[in-house]
Amino acid sequence: MLKELNKMNPSIEILPIENSNFEQYGAVLKNCDFSDMFSITMDAIDLSGPTYIRDIDDLHKCNSSELLIYSVFGETKLQIGICFGNNDKMNGMEYHKSSEVIIAVTDIVLILGDVRDIKDNNWDSSMAQCFYIPQGTVIELYGGTLHLAPCRASLEPFCSIIVLPEGTNLPLKAIEKKKDFLLFKNNKWLLCHKDSPSVKMGAYTGITGNNIQIHI
Repeated sequence: MLKELNKMNPSIEILPIENSNFEQYGAVLKNCDFSDMFSITMDAIDLSGPTYIRDIDDLHKCNSSELLIYSVFGETKLQIGICFGNNDKMNGMEYHKSSEVIIAVTDIVLILGDVRDIKDNNWDSSMAQCFYIPQGTVIELYGGTLHLAPCRASLEPFCSIIVLPEGTNLPLKAIEKKKDFLLFKNNKWLLCHKDSPSVKMGAYTGITGNNIQIHI
């Protein structure tokens, strides 16, 4: 599939997740089996509804959730949710000041960057790198890695499990937003491309260059 994706996107290099370039953004978590979450995740998908569900109680009941709590986040209270849909554009880049675990329930493509490349609250999309993540792969994105929703890798909708510290993406108090205009939600700093739908919701327009699209 990666070969076909690169054929369809000649102006974008989509790298395998095993490529050493990924090491600055995160790590592949090997020998991690979260397949007990997959059926619950697929049952929760409703393409007519939201594309992000922050937390799903039944995912916490899976035996594999303990691996996330103790081995990855060090007993931090977590939210385990899902992101799904037909997204094929970058639109924006967010970052957290914590790690994020992404479990690919389907094949996905991630568009990534580095917070240290933000200058004067602006970031050039030409600095992005794209990675193909096969179904079943588990990755940890380090705090400060720029990313947003995955892109689908085929004509079918994508689905991924998203694990973050509890409270991430909850609404901010008004006073918190005034202190830092990139802070969009709790533990979520966001820059958007001018074409992003989030601009209408008050997100900061700070991405220059092309709004990267993954053609399939």
